[in-house]
Amino acid sequence: MAYPTRRQIPAQGAPVFQKLRSLFGRSSASAADQDRPEVAAATQLPPPAPPKVQKGSKSYPGFFKTTKPDPKQPIRRDDRNVASADLLNYRNGSDTRKIIHDYAHTSPDLSAALWAYLRVGIPSKYTAIAKSAVDGTIDVAATTLLQQIITRMDVMPDYAEGYSNVQSLKSLSESLAKELMMYGAMAGELILDKGRLPSAIQPVSVFTIQFKPEGKGLKPIQRVGNEEIDLDVPTFVMLGMDQDLTEAYPSSPFESAIKPVLFKEEFAQDIHRIIKRVIHPRQKAKINEEMFRKNLDQEAQLDPEKAKEAMNQVTNELQNLVNNLAPDEALVHFDTVDFEVENPSNAGLASEYEVLQQIGNSRLSTGAKTMGTILGFQGGSSNIASSETMLFMKSATSAVKDKLDLFYSRIFTTALRLFGLDVVVEFRYADIDLRPEADLAAFRQTQQMMTLEKLSLGLITDEEASLTLTGKLPPSGYKPLSGTMFHLNKGGQGADTQEPTNGGSTLNQNLNGDTPAVGRGQNKKAEVVTLAVGAK
Repeated sequence: MAYPTRRQIPAQGAPVFQKLRSLFGRSSASAADQDRPEVAAATQLPPPAPPKVQKGSKSYPGFFKTTKPDPKQPIRRDDRNVASADLLNYRNGSDTRKIIHDYAHTSPDLSAALWAYLRVGIPSKYTAIAKSAVDGTIDVAATTLLQQIITRMDVMPDYAEGYSNVQSLKSLSESLAKELMMYGAMAGELILDKGRLPSAIQPVSVFTIQFKPEGKGLKPIQRVGNEEIDLDVPTFVMLGMDQDLTEAYPSSPFESAIKPVLFKEEFAQDIHRIIKRVIHPRQKAKINEEMFRKNLDQEAQLDPEKAKEAMNQVTNELQNLVNNLAPDEALVHFDTVDFEVENPSNAGLASEYEVLQQIGNSRLSTGAKTMGTILGFQGGSSNIASSETMLFMKSATSAVKDKLDLFYSRIFTTALRLFGLDVVVEFRYADIDLRPEADLAAFRQTQQMMTLEKLSLGLITDEEASLTLTGKLPPSGYKPLSGTMFHLNKGGQGADTQEPTNGGSTLNQNLNGDTPAVGRGQNKKAEVVTLAVGAK
């Protein structure tokens, strides 16, 4: 979520930043523009000042209810008592966000939708590149520093501090994406160590964030118990999804799914009661009233009230006997009482129940922005299933993956600017692809050839090619290949690749995209280059 800038952050002249700038920085003007300073001045924006930050973190984890918790008391574990609770009671939550939060954990359908977005929308691989803020070229020194920062945050916490509750990048992405789907936004803060250098990313629960008006903009605060934490700092990042410009706060895309969830839960409870009362076989006891009245004492025979009381007593005793009878116990009785098993047939209602079930499934899948195929509702053809899967992949890409890319790009850009580097970070998760690894081999081979051809023509740099193929910078001793035309064979022909084909199948069209079945044209020279670059 982007908000208006309210003030200019003053520049810092700390010696450590100046020293780091001299070590890692690059010229703000290209080589061609350095000979023409008037052109450089007219076409370049002045670099932003380094952010003014403080060590440590200002935000608190979402599970903190006070800023001064008792270290001797363990944090209370909340339990929704799902096994015994009536799920319909969760509709009485304090607000819509709380209701969505509870049903996202208790409703089978809504939790499945959330699970699908997290599993599909967060690929396992990613690339992180630092580029010059001036001309967009890759800054090798800054990219190297960036990868070191990510590695330490991801798998190498500060062991000197003992146990670290810092999440890995994968776990952090899951928490942020979960917040995004439940509340419509994600938020986090870049934590700085004692030297004011980046050390971790702390997710901040959107549930605890409020805004105060300040000028024509907004000032974010975190509500922890009865205290307000000022989050108006450059290390805090919050991004919303489909933000309504008439409202200050984001809203969850699952809001429209709450009514369908309640409908399905009520329907499920009704079906449960019907099954127990109507469909399941039941014992039916019939008392011969005439014989019973003849056996009453004379006083009860003459007094209707006493006769009714005696009948109610016998009826209740018989009811308790039958209800508490075990399946393997014998039933012995006088001939005044007759027992039979009642198992009525309601086959005519089956079709009506099926229609109601389909209506509930359809409303819930649309409300949760999740295709019926993903939730297990759809029973159509394979073409329909593949089309719905493709649409969900696009939805997960836009809703989750793209937001995570932007979040990390902003966070890590701030991290590098703390070192005095005039760069921007481009963080990108890999494209979502649900095909098995074996099916992707030919596709990656063709992508590799296209990348190498661009490298040969000089359309991309060696660093760009290496990052595309391996996710890493070129290794030590790498011989530059950009613009050397190494892809040309002896006959002067370039690398030939087969035109993409989908085989005419809708399933292939949707899931396979433009993936060639076979990668061709990989000549011997290209093979040598592939090994040199280190592509998989």
